[in-house]
Amino acid sequence: MNHWIGIAILVVPLLLITALFLKRPVWWFLVVLTGVGLGYLHTTGATVEIGNMVLTEANKIYPTGFEPEGTAAPAATEPAPAATDGGSSEGPVRTVPTQ
Repeated sequence: MNHWIGIAILVVPLLLITALFLKRPVWWFLVVLTGVGLGYLHTTGATVEIGNMVLTEANKIYPTGFEPEGTAAPAATEPAPAATDGGSSEGPVRTVPTQ
């Protein structure tokens, strides 16, 4: 759903403002180019990122109930114990990759 929010944030102001200043044939050309540009942004995932940013800021002001995609609550897991060298107090063992 966040990609729709990102698309709306990009398209609505662009098309409404330019509709006031451009003549009809030029405006329709802008609509087509905007569609091509949005297709590229959607393919690269930029619209989801824009939607996530907008939802994050909106949730700070007024909790909407919509969460940004990919930011689910982290699972409560314990970190794995660090590997040591047999009980010495020097800390975890560090291995150096061989060349």
